[in-house]
Amino acid sequence: MKTSELFVTMRDGARLYTLVMAPAETGKFPAVIERSPYVGEDPPDVQGIAEDFRNDVSRGYVFVFQHCRGCGRSEGDFFPYEAERADGLDLLDWVRSQPWYNGEIFLEGSSYLASVHFAYLDTNPPDVKGAALFVQDVDRYRIVYRNGFFKVGLHGSWFIGQYLKKRHDIVRNESASYYDFPLNGFARRFWGEDVPIVDNLVAHPRADDPFWLSRETGSGVDYRDALVKSTLPVFLRTGLYDIYTEGVCDMWREMSAARRANCALAIDAYDHGGRPADWMAGTRASFPGGERAARRANVLDWFDHVRFGRPCPGAAPGRTRYYALWENAWHEDDELADGPRAIELPLGSGTHGWTYDPTRPLPDFPGSGGLCFGGMRLQPPPGFRDDVVSFLLPPVGETVDVRGRMEARLRVTSDCEDSSFYVRVSVDKGDGNWYLLRDDITSLRADGSAYAPGTRKDLAFRFADHAFRLERGDVLRVDVASASTDFAPHPNVAGDAFAATTPRIAHNAVDAAASVLVLHALA
Repeated sequence: MKTSELFVTMRDGARLYTLVMAPAETGKFPAVIERSPYVGEDPPDVQGIAEDFRNDVSRGYVFVFQHCRGCGRSEGDFFPYEAERADGLDLLDWVRSQPWYNGEIFLEGSSYLASVHFAYLDTNPPDVKGAALFVQDVDRYRIVYRNGFFKVGLHGSWFIGQYLKKRHDIVRNESASYYDFPLNGFARRFWGEDVPIVDNLVAHPRADDPFWLSRETGSGVDYRDALVKSTLPVFLRTGLYDIYTEGVCDMWREMSAARRANCALAIDAYDHGGRPADWMAGTRASFPGGERAARRANVLDWFDHVRFGRPCPGAAPGRTRYYALWENAWHEDDELADGPRAIELPLGSGTHGWTYDPTRPLPDFPGSGGLCFGGMRLQPPPGFRDDVVSFLLPPVGETVDVRGRMEARLRVTSDCEDSSFYVRVSVDKGDGNWYLLRDDITSLRADGSAYAPGTRKDLAFRFADHAFRLERGDVLRVDVASASTDFAPHPNVAGDAFAATTPRIAHNAVDAAASVLVLHALA
């Protein structure tokens, strides 16, 4: 293997560190490109990186690894997402000028490393022949919000750690928090100045806001049509406990059948980083050699499939290949669709109330059900706080294979003109542990309608995609609260809630007899 370290000059003169790993023999080869912001400023361990990608080179590819602008050894400042389109296109042009280039380019990356390619995929470069882009959504709204609630872990704490990361002269107020009020004053509290990419995001909490289709900073409009406007074969992957489970599945659903034909989607059992929960060790047998090794092999198998028509064991062109938890089996279908059999499970009886104080430390529900960071985590006991109401449903009477997006319908009341309601579903498989399934959050005015304090209102929740088996004797649990640390707290005021400086205390309640959990199951 031959390795070369160099700096590739972008159109504005910034030089980006680039490591090239090529076969030892002279010739022309296809390029695999990966660009990353998750790199240190110290000199890279070139030999260690080369070892990680030795398999690529042994299969006849040149691997091109670049530090994103303002990251690692690259020049410039890092403004997440903002320069990836131009820098990515400039790197493609550089590859085309190399003597070893054979006319074929392949793209790979997971999470933000996929976003750097989604940024320009709509331009359909003719020599980009295929891509493997994992665990990332193209819709900036879905990344940042859930039903109007700002996801603290995603464009919250993640952004704090990435924005201008090499600017060590910047003073950051570490005491500032996304849990403080008002939410839309966060950037000035933390950095002491306006930060458009943050300010714009927190100022537009509604999915139907024209901002998300505009070219304003932060909207992500260039990413949104990456798959529907491109034609190249793309292998997508997510996990049942990825932070983008529903987003990636929605990306697949948004593609036409014709567009899907040369693409593939795989859904494994794991979290955003490809890690299983500790108790899931038995499922790891599905990935010999470890999950990281399996995903790397899948990438190269996909590229070889595109080039030579060879089978790709981890993907099914035109189809969705997904893992069913607790059944411990892989399945293949057009998509992970809702099962045809709807099972409605009432939550119980009576009216159950709690006090929601947005200034009190929020309930720390471990993990996340396909919406935020954390993945599958064991849950605390029922009713672990006085502002969390837990409903234990009767034991399951038969084997049920759940598919698609579970739902919950709650009949609720509040003494405020607006407030939030958070739902979390878990299961006891008979061993006394509560295993997280899904969670969701919404507010009384999320649908755009007004709310009169004290009146009953029906709220609908639709959870991220899932596939799992319930067996006889399993017990489902539904927790209802008004907040979670994964989301910025609602101040219990109407109007532009996240501009509110003074939150209120809400007294909220749920009518259990008029509330149900809905499972969609195979017949």
